[in-house]
Order: sequence, then structure tokens, then C-alpha cells
Amino acid sequence: MPSLEEPTYVIEKIGTSCKRIFELKIMTPCDILFASALVSFLPNLKVLSVRCTELSKHALVILLDGLKKLKVLNISHCIITEYLSPPAPMKILTELDECIIKKVHRLDIFLTYMSDSCIMCQRTRNDEGFVRWNKYADLWKVDEVKSLEI
Repeated sequence: MPSLEEPTYVIEKIGTSCKRIFELKIMTPCDILFASALVSFLPNLKVLSVRCTELSKHALVILLDGLKKLKVLNISHCIITEYLSPPAPMKILTELDECIIKKVHRLDIFLTYMSDSCIMCQRTRNDEGFVRWNKYADLWKVDEVKSLEI
């Protein structure tokens, strides 16, 4: 699913029309509202990739807690953000905390990679979590989850 202006609306329509979707690759930032829509309208997801995008920590928790059938999750090259109480600024996490680590243990496969030296991580950061896929030729076709590659 490429970047969309109203991704929660699209997820709702997909969820009500296509009951047999078990794998999904998202190429748009994943916030609390979007994660909640995934849980509500696509509860049977087994494979999810949100690589190369902005992913809020709270949205990640919603996905891990709400998608009970999830077996594979790819968050490689993501900017993982945490919103703190004002006036504190948004925080970009450089590693996952114990809360998340405990939740991912139930998955069969959990893919994560965050590195300042990685070109894909740099592109995600430069594009502020909203990767301009058209700038990178066919890289959008790639995924660490082989079943989601094109």
C-alpha cells in the first residue's frame, strides 16, 4: 500500500471488502489512528511490513497487542518516535525498550534494523519518515519479508 492521504479510510474499505487479506506492506507513516484501523479492520493479518517509515512507539504497541494472529513483523529502517508530555519534544528511539522486546517474543519473525550507516535508514530519516519512493527507482519493491517483495 503506497502513501495515501487517508490511509485509515482505505484500510476500512479493504477490511470490509476483502476478508482474506493476511499479508500487508505499508509505505506510509503509521500513527496511533492508522494502527488502530489495522487492528479493527484487518484483525487476521499474519504478516505486516512497515519498513522505511515513521512508526510511533504507541502505534507499535497497538499493533503488537491488537493483531493477535500476527506472526511476522518488519520494522526495518523505521524512524520510531515517542511522543512525550509537553513541553518535551518528540523523541526518536535508537533502540527498542524492554516493553516492546517482551511483546515481540510471541512473533515467529521480527525484523528490525536501525543504523546511522545504513543508506535506507538515512533515506527514511532524510524524508522524515514519509519516504518519497519515486526518488529511489525500484527500491520500494524490496522487502526483508520475501513474500512481500515484488
